[in-house]
Amino acid sequence: MALKARQASAVALALIASASVLLLLCRRDMAPPPIPRPIDDPVALDPKDMAPNPRKNDLLYRAPLNVALDPMDMALDPMDMALDPRENDLLYRAPLDVAFIFTHARKSQELQRKLAVAATSLLASTTAPLRLHLITDQDGFHIATDIIAKAQDANQLGFRSIKVKGDIAELHSHFERFTADNILGMTLEQSPVYRHVLSQYRRLHPDTTLGSPPGPGAGTGLGSVPATQGGFPGFNSGVVLVAVDRLRRSDVIRSYLNKTVLEERASFYSFEGHLGDQDLYTLVAFDHPDLFYVLPCGWNRQLCTWWRDHGYARVFDQYFNCTGEVKVIHGNCKTPIPDDL
Repeated sequence: MALKARQASAVALALIASASVLLLLCRRDMAPPPIPRPIDDPVALDPKDMAPNPRKNDLLYRAPLNVALDPMDMALDPMDMALDPRENDLLYRAPLDVAFIFTHARKSQELQRKLAVAATSLLASTTAPLRLHLITDQDGFHIATDIIAKAQDANQLGFRSIKVKGDIAELHSHFERFTADNILGMTLEQSPVYRHVLSQYRRLHPDTTLGSPPGPGAGTGLGSVPATQGGFPGFNSGVVLVAVDRLRRSDVIRSYLNKTVLEERASFYSFEGHLGDQDLYTLVAFDHPDLFYVLPCGWNRQLCTWWRDHGYARVFDQYFNCTGEVKVIHGNCKTPIPDDL
C-alpha cells in the first residue's frame, strides 16, 4: 500500500498502526516535585505528651495501651530517617508516561493474548511509577480495559509483540540525551525492508545511503542523527520516545500532515510503504534526521527474519546484527517471542 497523503489524517501522528500494539514513552517538559530533605532536628517524644487529653477526643489522643515508652527509645536519629538516594528518587519521582497503541483487536485473539506480555514484563522490570495511556479504537478500549482490569488483579499487565526485560526508567533516561532538536527517539530498523521500499530510488541514486545497512556498532551506541555511521536503514516504531511538547510545536512534523507535502515527498523517494506510522517517521527522517534520536538496538530487538527468505539473504545480517544488551524484545511480523527470552 503506498504511503498516500490520504493516510495522513489517519496517521495524524496519533501513531495508530493497523492491527498492532506499540510501546510509546512520552515526556512532557516539566520539572519533578522537589525532593524533601531529611529532618535536621527531629523531636524526641516524651511519654507524658502521649497521655490522654480530656479536653480533646479521647480516641484521637489515646496513648497506646500496655506500652512503656522510654524517651531514649523515642529519640530519632537523622541518619535513620535518611532514605537511600535511590529510594528517595523513587518516592518523589514524577510518573513516567507510557502509551500503548492497541487497535483492530476485536477479532484477533492473538492480539488480545499479546496484550498479556508487554505490560507484564514492563511492570516486572520497572523501578519507576508509571502512568499508562491507551491509544485505541472503540472496540479496543473496552477489550483493553477488561484485560488490564483482570491483569491488575494478578498484579500483571500485558501487551502485543513487545516484551520488556530492561528497566523502563533507564529507557526514559535517554530523554536526557536528546539534543535541542530531537523530538522522537527510536531504534533503527533491523531488516532490509526500506532497502526494498526504496528500490527504484536507489537505482536512480546509486550513491545514496538511504536504505543501506548501518555501519559497525551503529545500533549499539548512542546518537541523534540516523546516518552517522554507514547507511540509514529507516526506523522501527516498536518503541518510540516522544518529546510531546516539542512534537506539538514542530512546524516540520505538522507540514508532513499536509496532503500536498506528503504526496510530494513520497513521490520524490518513490516511497511505497506498508508499515503505518513508522513509514511516516522514516520518510520525515530522510529529510530531517536532526529531529530523531537513535536508541541502542537492544531497546527494540526485532525478531522478524522474513526478508532473509525473500531475496535479501546476502545482506540480511548486516541489518539484523545487534550486539547490545537486549532490553525490549519485539516480535514483529507475527514472530513469536520465545519464553526463554
